[in-house]
Amino acid sequence: MTRGLTSRSWQLLLLLAAAIMLVAVACSDSDDDPTAAPTASDGDGDGTPAATETAAPDPGDLTEEQVLRVRLEGEPGSLDPQRATDTDSIAILRQLYAGLLRLDEDQVIQADLAEEVPTVENGGISADGLTYTFRLQDGLMWSDGEPLVAQAFVDGAKRLFEPGSANFYADFYRVLAAGGAQGELSTALADGLEGDDLRPFEEAVVSGLEVSAPDDRTVVYQLNAQSPIFPLLATLWPVYPIRQDIVDAAGDAWTEAGTVVTNGPFALTSWNHDEDLGLTKNEFSHRTVLLDEISIDIIPDSAVAFLAYQEDELDINKLGPEELVQVRGSDLVDEFVNYAQLVTIGWYFNFDDPILQDVNVRKALAAGVVREEYSEVVREGAVLPAYGWVPPGMPGHDAEVGMEYKDNLEQAKTWLADAGFPDGDGLELEILGADSSVGVQRDEWLQEQWETNLGITVTIKTLDRATYFEERNLGNFQITTGGWGADYPDPQNWLPLFLTGAGLNAGNFSNTDFDALVIAADSELDNDVRLDLYAQAQTIMIDDLAFAPLYYNGRQILVKPWVQGLVPSSMESNSPGDLFFDQVFVEGRE
Repeated sequence: MTRGLTSRSWQLLLLLAAAIMLVAVACSDSDDDPTAAPTASDGDGDGTPAATETAAPDPGDLTEEQVLRVRLEGEPGSLDPQRATDTDSIAILRQLYAGLLRLDEDQVIQADLAEEVPTVENGGISADGLTYTFRLQDGLMWSDGEPLVAQAFVDGAKRLFEPGSANFYADFYRVLAAGGAQGELSTALADGLEGDDLRPFEEAVVSGLEVSAPDDRTVVYQLNAQSPIFPLLATLWPVYPIRQDIVDAAGDAWTEAGTVVTNGPFALTSWNHDEDLGLTKNEFSHRTVLLDEISIDIIPDSAVAFLAYQEDELDINKLGPEELVQVRGSDLVDEFVNYAQLVTIGWYFNFDDPILQDVNVRKALAAGVVREEYSEVVREGAVLPAYGWVPPGMPGHDAEVGMEYKDNLEQAKTWLADAGFPDGDGLELEILGADSSVGVQRDEWLQEQWETNLGITVTIKTLDRATYFEERNLGNFQITTGGWGADYPDPQNWLPLFLTGAGLNAGNFSNTDFDALVIAADSELDNDVRLDLYAQAQTIMIDDLAFAPLYYNGRQILVKPWVQGLVPSSMESNSPGDLFFDQVFVEGRE
């Protein structure tokens, strides 16, 4: 990652596809503002990112207390791998658990608990592409010293798909594994089937992924349709192994400190809800871990977190817009790091709302904001205006999608008049948002834009993060702000979110043409054809405004000089560097 140059460099970075997947910290002699946007160049003119060259020391050479102090913005919703969906939870689960496969710093799939990445050549993938066989490493153990066996993966998969699990991440696995059954389900939903009439279609989808354990070291996934990205899905937390005996014995309390047993680089030793969590090195981990402890404070307010960092109570801190301004020109600039995220932020329309069912209203609102103002003025050039769903740096990004909403305020007024609200008269709307510094600022900006540019009346309903997600998932909103960040680098992680009836389809968008394109793409093995199908689907969802993009996110953080081995990633969760905390160590703490 480079220390920043200009907002124009930021745009270059975000348009350079896979070059942003890994960036590393490097000092700059540039006279440009080092807290502006990151650049994709390492200074040698070849356009490749600079890379971290810090070699991990022999753990025996580390004499200082190896404690990393970090922040979460909110209380984890769940530390159950098969239930967790929010970024706060995912950041912790990545420390507590490990899966069969793992993405490395370059987003290349590597073996983790498995002995090797399955291929046709090594016998891990069957000739017809429907069977994936993973052989576990010998001697794997849980944090209590018990052997980790293949049945733990079967138990995890069953819990992901069991009735009432309410985890929308199951949709990714169902869509891939069930093939035609997913298409039949989408058609049934579009036809209005409910209850017992819908159940056969749901059961067909759920049964599409079969997991078995022929012996203690072999895990077999049987698919009903070939999947070009199934190995990517095998890297994610929803298919982590679990200790079914602990779940059965402790019930809903099985994830609490003192009860939960995990298999990742760290173990959960304390969890004071809404206050802090403590993680300690898992002595039975299959990875080499340098830290002894990760101390995690839950601090929703970015100003409070910034003060804690200044007082040396945090070693890493993500900056809000106001804190970013304060860093400029201060001594903290030497500790500043700026890098890209594969994240799109904007707002969802509730398609069940009578007013928002009119596409002219949705289009007017999408075109009624000046995204460049938000990017350059409100966010100080730290984000990039967004018009499409799939972000720059992801396969399938299309810079032309959604451009009808750019610099089109007059057309926005025409659309609003066509909907029966000339000059905004009579139109009142409410934004549902989460209580965070950036979120509140964003919602207030949208309110001001729509009131000033379109003449409509807008109110804001701000809730704590947990209640916000609950209300959003229940569909209790007109407009709600949010977005999506990549879990794996493929558009299949983005477009299925808007399938009819999908768990993450917050606004209840439904379009049979969109569904058909996404379902066809999910099982298409020709990559060019697959990306073209996803591109067509993205055009439909943006034209119909299943989601209205506002900006592509970047991340600005402060890192204490004694933190070594930190690897920021464009796909990390809430806590900067959380994908690779097992590589971090402390050296020279003041």
